Amino acid sequence: MNGSLSCNDPLPTASRPLRGPVIAAVGRRSYTAASPVKSKTRHILFVLVKLVIAGALLAWVFSQVHWSEYEVQQVTDDGETVTRTMPGVGSSLAGINPLPVLAAFAVSLCAVVLPAARWKLLLKVQDVDVSLWESVRLTYLGMFFNTFVPGTVGGDLFKAYYVAKHTPNKAGVLVGTFVDRAIGMTGLAMLSGVMLAVSAAFGLIAPEQLLRPAVSVAVIACVLGVAAAFLFSRRFRKMFHLQKLYGRLPIAHHIAAAGDAAIAYRRRPGRLLAALGVTLICHVAFVLWILLLGAGLSLDVSWPQYVVYIPLIYVIGAVPITPGGIGLVEKLYLVFFAAANPSGILALALLARMMPLVVSLPGLWVFLSGVRPPKAEAMKAELQAAEDLALQPD
Repeated sequence: MNGSLSCNDPLPTASRPLRGPVIAAVGRRSYTAASPVKSKTRHILFVLVKLVIAGALLAWVFSQVHWSEYEVQQVTDDGETVTRTMPGVGSSLAGINPLPVLAAFAVSLCAVVLPAARWKLLLKVQDVDVSLWESVRLTYLGMFFNTFVPGTVGGDLFKAYYVAKHTPNKAGVLVGTFVDRAIGMTGLAMLSGVMLAVSAAFGLIAPEQLLRPAVSVAVIACVLGVAAAFLFSRRFRKMFHLQKLYGRLPIAHHIAAAGDAAIAYRRRPGRLLAALGVTLICHVAFVLWILLLGAGLSLDVSWPQYVVYIPLIYVIGAVPITPGGIGLVEKLYLVFFAAANPSGILALALLARMMPLVVSLPGLWVFLSGVRPPKAEAMKAELQAAEDLALQPD
């Protein structure tokens, strides 16, 4: 098998499971795993906790805004007190200019095609050949599951599963998908950090509004650096006696199985740089998409603020404490855009939440046209079994 993937190939499903030694490996592994009942109970409790946190954050956010027009008193530079009428969330959405929103929708298409091209590029390094059309289809499908079914079947898991079924290089698919996500997060942090430095140097953003993003960029950079060293450097883990902690991680086995595959990226740094370049273009398009939504709402926010704040909002919002970042992302909008009208900012956050619902709808067509995912547990088990077989000596 040469690792190529055709868009006409049917997706193996629960009705067409893996055969032979792979199923045997899955079976052997299931006997040593935790009780399915206990595992399901823990999963339900975990989801309930995340829902409670999401509800609490949304309640907090909603308590900080007005839903209809309201009046505020402001002091002018001359010392005169004036009363201004400010739009609430509902009035901001009702008075939106549709032209920038339509432009934002057009730009949002780049947020699908560009990540798909990056994923294809990273898989190619592993000698896994996926057509751009199939990569786009699977990216749409992943977006659909991430948007409409957050916290269950992750889009990355499904993409990796589908491609891994059509190539013997299972570990290469897994590490390619993992690197794809890591480069995406790194690119967001880099875009914010560069714009932060430019804004500080040229006074594009008031100094008092730079402290919070500066601290956030520094923390994110440290976390990414330590995480990369912890996951991929045996010397680092040995130095700080972290081997036992590493061994308990759910992804430790994946990284061990993908160790040889990761070497391919170190040997081809040009491909990584190209993927990072595609990532930055994608993120610029994403920020422009949000900026156009803000223009439609007539928000008093400068473009450098969008470039600095938006990437940070979505990097921090990726921390999985709520399903799909619900509540957390909305709160981060209010935190970073604190100098603007909070009701208008929440309207922006809600629009940014609703736009992917529309953009990801082609993923529903992909799903209904024949691509059927098995249960998440089955996908994880089969990928795990494939890794087990890859690690066994010949």
